Amino acid sequence: MKKERFTHPQVVAFMEQEFDFDHQEKESYDDWLEAFSAAVAKNAKEGKLFTGVSSGYDSGALAYELTKQKIPFRAYTVNMNEHELVLKRRGRFLSDHHIVEYGPWFEGYQKELEGKIENAPYTIQYDGKIREQTILDDNASVALAFMCDTAKKEGFAVYLSTQGADEILADYGLWPTHSTFKGTFPEKLTEWYNFKDGCNYSYLLKETRIPEAYGVEVRFPFLDIDLVQEFLWLTPELKNRNYKAPLYEYLVGNGVPFECSKKRGFTPA
Repeated sequence: MKKERFTHPQVVAFMEQEFDFDHQEKESYDDWLEAFSAAVAKNAKEGKLFTGVSSGYDSGALAYELTKQKIPFRAYTVNMNEHELVLKRRGRFLSDHHIVEYGPWFEGYQKELEGKIENAPYTIQYDGKIREQTILDDNASVALAFMCDTAKKEGFAVYLSTQGADEILADYGLWPTHSTFKGTFPEKLTEWYNFKDGCNYSYLLKETRIPEAYGVEVRFPFLDIDLVQEFLWLTPELKNRNYKAPLYEYLVGNGVPFECSKKRGFTPA
């Protein structure tokens, strides 16, 4: 399978970075939490920002940190099967939140997207084998197209993506068919398949090409080099203490509503 090359500077920097996997020695989440705040600030410096907010860990942490730093942004929720109570509670700190239900618009954007981007293949493995799947097979691609098109028309042209959090902080531990580690990071750590390939490579195709097709700039706080390295330096015990352990620490510490140890796929309920 021919792999597509990225041109997005942040993605290129992440892909070319040689990370340190050999020193899992940090016994506190403090440096990761500090790096997370810095990564959000760095990626939110300029432009009219928007992001997607689900009931999951990653978007909840990103949205709350933006709010905490008093950075204006618009939040969009494309609701297929989100946890309604979590979304409602998150609305208390989201001052500009637009919720759109799954509906007839979906097919329209699905057809529109076919003429806007190349239908590149994914490299996601299921039980060690790559399944034939492309960008346009992914429901989340259609939702992202809708969100980028809507945001741009409403004057918001910089998208903050949460891409990388699932792949780096959890290796899809709650979906074992996708995962190398099956939910437990090892004592001896080496680069795993989803870190730069698999899910991360595949979804980065979606997260770079679709915003570009709608004239939207995309930024990736969770691919910040310092933030990724701080996670790799955590002891195995801290990595494995909870699902997406440093994000769990952040969400609990800041009282952000979330659904514990749950990952919902982006499919109609």
